Amino acid sequence: MLNWVSRRLAFSVFKNNVFEYTVLMKPFSARVLLAAVFIARGTSFLFSKQLLTNLSPMSILAVRFLLAFLVLALIFNKKIRQLDHKSLKGGIILGLLYTVCMIFEMYGLRLIDSGVSSLIENMAILFVPLYVAVLTKIFPKIKTIICALLAIIGVAFLSLTQFEKSNGALGIVLMICAALTYAACILVTEKVSKDCDALTVGIFQIGTMGFLSLIIALITKQMSLPHSQNEWIMLVFLVLICTCFGFAFQPLGQKYLPAENAAVLTVINPLTASIMGIIFAHELLSPLKIAGYIIILSTLYIYNSRLGEKKCNF
Repeated sequence: MLNWVSRRLAFSVFKNNVFEYTVLMKPFSARVLLAAVFIARGTSFLFSKQLLTNLSPMSILAVRFLLAFLVLALIFNKKIRQLDHKSLKGGIILGLLYTVCMIFEMYGLRLIDSGVSSLIENMAILFVPLYVAVLTKIFPKIKTIICALLAIIGVAFLSLTQFEKSNGALGIVLMICAALTYAACILVTEKVSKDCDALTVGIFQIGTMGFLSLIIALITKQMSLPHSQNEWIMLVFLVLICTCFGFAFQPLGQKYLPAENAAVLTVINPLTASIMGIIFAHELLSPLKIAGYIIILSTLYIYNSRLGEKKCNF
């Protein structure tokens, strides 16, 4: 009985500390949190790729995000009970956008290597300022345009390595669509998280993604569950690490950073995915793929050098 009480007290302290820390979070801490988030998200490409061998994309998305929503709702039940209209609306809007992004990602991931998929999708960093330029009618800086052109060259190199695969070209197109959608998600996340409780937004974003994916899976008759122990282990990792942490805490980190600053940290995502794909999935490194990796990662690093920091008012 004492052990149970101790565990409950420790858990309550953990939750309270999380909420207190969000109030005191500084830009540097937000960067560290987002870096950890993108590492967690980067691991998802390998596990999703493995699960796609036997499961449909919509089944994986439905089970992954619904289970994650249930876990987060249990852990942060007090936050759920204090739900406000703005946070719910923000979570639903982000959930809709991210569902589209994840559909592009999963169907593209089926066709090309996990490292290449992640690298192309995370070109969202370059689409963010272009979106801002369209919305504000301010022409992007020359450095942004040069970086975008270099990234296109890098994608061209990576694309050549995937054309030998069946429907490899389609996979590249789907991942570019995912990148375009992801850039919109980054911008909307910045806007939504400023006016709402960021953690609550993240939780309901995940819930929206899960319910939408389940509806699509049932309508298209794609719904199925993992068959083996290994598949369940990979799915649990996707739920706890990549989703409960990786998705729910992104709005929290972005709350204290501008969208462009957050977008730069996404370079960690493809780097993690590429390393894991090479080590664990034995994805081959050809000269063209190495050239593509170097060009895109260098471009993202160069682009990073121009970004400033948004001050926190806490």
